[in-house]
Amino acid sequence: MAQPAGIGGVPDGDAITDHLGDAWRRFEWANSEGEAFSNLSKQLARPEAYSIWSERDGDHWEASFHRLIEPAAEAQLLAELARSLGSFLDHARAALNYLTYQLALLAIRTNPSLEGDLKPDTVEFPIFTDEADFRKKNRIKKLPDEYREFIEEIQPYKAPRDGLVLLHELGREYRHRVLHTAAISPAEDLYHALIDGTAYAIPDAEIIPRERLEHGDVLMRFSLPNIDPNADVKPQIVLTVGIDHVLCRGLIGTSVLQQIASEVHSTLGLAQAAFFSD
Repeated sequence: MAQPAGIGGVPDGDAITDHLGDAWRRFEWANSEGEAFSNLSKQLARPEAYSIWSERDGDHWEASFHRLIEPAAEAQLLAELARSLGSFLDHARAALNYLTYQLALLAIRTNPSLEGDLKPDTVEFPIFTDEADFRKKNRIKKLPDEYREFIEEIQPYKAPRDGLVLLHELGREYRHRVLHTAAISPAEDLYHALIDGTAYAIPDAEIIPRERLEHGDVLMRFSLPNIDPNADVKPQIVLTVGIDHVLCRGLIGTSVLQQIASEVHSTLGLAQAAFFSD
């Protein structure tokens, strides 16, 4: 099964209960879209698509971004990335909502008197960074205390859960517009220089922060004193595919998906162990 690096997969065989089978399936589909996103990102960031050029002025150098890929080919890859990202968010969010639905059904099976007052079709897994908002707006108020308390302990206002916050905010925005990937952005802490084929650290590099690179943009300025004027100097800057959202600035796109998948996997696993292990 495809899955983002470092994320546990769907439990096998008897480890899955029938009740959470659909939730785990949606998580598996999210993982598949995460892998598709990763593969497309690698295609877009390959050396044949973009290049780093350098210009020298004495001991000082500038490294700039140059686009080699055809605009139509780049646009197609970006559109496929946006589709994979949207599908990933849909499946990951659905996995949590399926969990909450199954908790409501479990509550009714355990206490049939709840039927009618507790409507499983109306519950939704809440994600809140503010406790007052959670108390006012959550859609699990009719769940019994043990299920509500379990979900509340997972809320980002209780402890840092960046993956859930990213899922909520990106998913909310995706309902109103297609989330676009920033074509390419530099990884600000991943760079060095090849000097006549040998890698050297650049101690005084000035990285020019940019959220979205355009052809000709200067990425880095640096000095290499005492270097042979005829040396072949090639700055090496890792280019990454990011997501065009304020919460994702400076983050590699695949790492955003991995954070989300990790939190969803953990939540499903905790719920399975607590309520569906029999």
